Amino acid sequence: MAQVTRRTFLAGAASIAGAAMLGCGPDKRTSPGQAGALDIEVALHGDPTMQPTATATATPATPTPRARGAEVRLLLAETPHETPLVIHHSGVQGPAAMVLGGVHGNEPGGWMAGDEVAKWEPAAGTLLVVPRANVTALNAFVRTFEEIGDLNRLYPGNRDSPLMMERMAHAILEAAREFDANLLLDMHESWAFYAEYPPNSGTGALGQTITTGVGPRQAEFGQLLTGKVNPHVTQREQMIVRDGTRFSRPGATPAPSQANRGRSSLSAGGHVAGLTPVLVEMGQTDQPLERRIELHLLTARAALEIVGVL
Repeated sequence: MAQVTRRTFLAGAASIAGAAMLGCGPDKRTSPGQAGALDIEVALHGDPTMQPTATATATPATPTPRARGAEVRLLLAETPHETPLVIHHSGVQGPAAMVLGGVHGNEPGGWMAGDEVAKWEPAAGTLLVVPRANVTALNAFVRTFEEIGDLNRLYPGNRDSPLMMERMAHAILEAAREFDANLLLDMHESWAFYAEYPPNSGTGALGQTITTGVGPRQAEFGQLLTGKVNPHVTQREQMIVRDGTRFSRPGATPAPSQANRGRSSLSAGGHVAGLTPVLVEMGQTDQPLERRIELHLLTARAALEIVGVL
């Protein structure tokens, strides 16, 4: 079988699939991607600055948990690509985890689930959510634009890059470092179901998969996650763990001419100490948008429970 790419699948089905997924005619299918659709009521509570706990011993101080509450920061502020990073502090000592949605504009299940995850309150530690990472692509309902680059091919990013999505990759990892995140969950959609195509069919047939990149929990996290998710879904919807061991520490940042040949979020663990990246794909074929959102939320909740944020 010839290799199937996302571009091959989606280019031929965009007009039909877009209308079906979004429940409206083709002339309205971009409306769910409007950046203004995100409606999160948050307020700062207390001083968010981390303060060390005093100690009289030589043991390194344990930072006090940040005050319970929420804050919103803007990534790539004052540019057309400005998008919110929503940060929820539990007020309880614990880990930090980061969730991404909307890396690709024609994968609505990921960004709509991201909108919901951005409203969740952690039981411990800190939850960071970028619900709509590529608002320009969302508003046009396309994967991305060549002139801004493909965010999921541009990690670890570069703050001075001419490609705005390479700057976004840098901003995302800077936030992960600042909060010592130990999980980066990246929510995507593919076209076909991985289990229904031969191995190595291409990126267009990765639906219903979980892949863990380089990081401390790479060997175990995928199986833990499928163990929590699969008992609650049908046989066809079950998540499959893909081999992520080939995602090692990447080399130099790709040049603009190689924008689509860089590294995905699965390489992020090679750049942020203690971080394990996990990329989840839902299949779009014959799976309604509402169900894909439900599955993303089920998977996200399970992942955050595993690390102890929920």
